[in-house]
Amino acid sequence: MRLFQRFEVWLLLIAGGIAMWWSFKADAPQAADGPVPESSADAPLQLRRCTLERDYGNARLDLEIRYRNASPRPLFMQPPDVRLLNAAGKEVAPFILPAERPISVEAQATSDLRLRFWLEQSDLQGPLTLDIRGATLEVKNVTPLDLEKLENKKPKVWTDADWKP
Repeated sequence: MRLFQRFEVWLLLIAGGIAMWWSFKADAPQAADGPVPESSADAPLQLRRCTLERDYGNARLDLEIRYRNASPRPLFMQPPDVRLLNAAGKEVAPFILPAERPISVEAQATSDLRLRFWLEQSDLQGPLTLDIRGATLEVKNVTPLDLEKLENKKPKVWTDADWKP
């Protein structure tokens, strides 16, 4: 049989072997967007980034988080399991687009997620707390934020709960 005498067959076999080696190669885990404080590195709920984009009298808040689902069932990231609470304990409305599928975290898995919420000016007068099945995370501290001081349609980014304009 002259199949193995062809150059193309050997090239495909070598490329396939390299692809298999590459897929099974164990890489060290990469940090997401900078270092994570050691005290929160093992927390089930971690804040990565907050992005606030003003839309006239309201604002859209994008929370980038890492969540570890220790439950034996998948978690869909929507109320009542996932809530953003303002200073008065009122639930902030999620920002939902009809075309997007609900975000989920598989059972016994850790995922990086982006959650969206629709804020009013009154929501920014005190702290904001994210609650996912009893795991809480301070998203914004007690310092009030004046929405009028932010430019319209220009995102503002924070990596911690200390929001300064």
